Amino acid sequence: MFNGTGVDIFVRCAETTYHCNRTLRGEELFLINSTNEAVPADCEKETYSLQPSWFSGLLAMPGLTELSGISIIPYYNHGPHKITSIELPDLVNITGGISIIDADSISNFSVPKLKHIDGILELNFTGGPAIDFHYTGTKGMGRSGYSGYSSYSISIDSSGNLDCNAFAASVVNSTGYERNGVSCTSKKGSITLTQPKPEVTSTAFRIHGGGFLALIALLAYILAL
Repeated sequence: MFNGTGVDIFVRCAETTYHCNRTLRGEELFLINSTNEAVPADCEKETYSLQPSWFSGLLAMPGLTELSGISIIPYYNHGPHKITSIELPDLVNITGGISIIDADSISNFSVPKLKHIDGILELNFTGGPAIDFHYTGTKGMGRSGYSGYSSYSISIDSSGNLDCNAFAASVVNSTGYERNGVSCTSKKGSITLTQPKPEVTSTAFRIHGGGFLALIALLAYILAL
């Protein structure tokens, strides 16, 4: 759990911690700055997850480029998180997923350089103030709830003027045909699209899908209130 203090230490550890062969080196964890130091062949990057605890206010981590995941979820016998803003200006890669489902106080979520998410993407910002979502520049949208699995299924319920037809058409090929496809509801209307079952031939069994970053497609079609 990250308690809101020591941001510079967290970033430094997340960016420079490597797991190496204990037999060769006597220890397992080393801080290696790969920008100016050679990384030994027996060492692999340790990837940190960001799990903020119950503190209030801004969560900003400049210099952080990679995480295994971001998790802000409810815990038994705790009140809701009171984080007001999440700013990760240099984050590029998430090897796991993002799950933000207990953060009704957030008014800003900024990941302007994020390019890749490997796992689950769950965002639920319902019940709070209007939110600014920053990705490759400033994009504004109404308060919305979103949850989805890359290459599986996507659902979005937006209070803004999201063009659901365009959004669904742009991402349906990244959902799994065996799931529920894409469901979208906004002030402009509702739509559900599903991926057709793959063709089975004598020579190949083709499955449509592949890599998917929901933030790109989402923010490409969101219109500010």
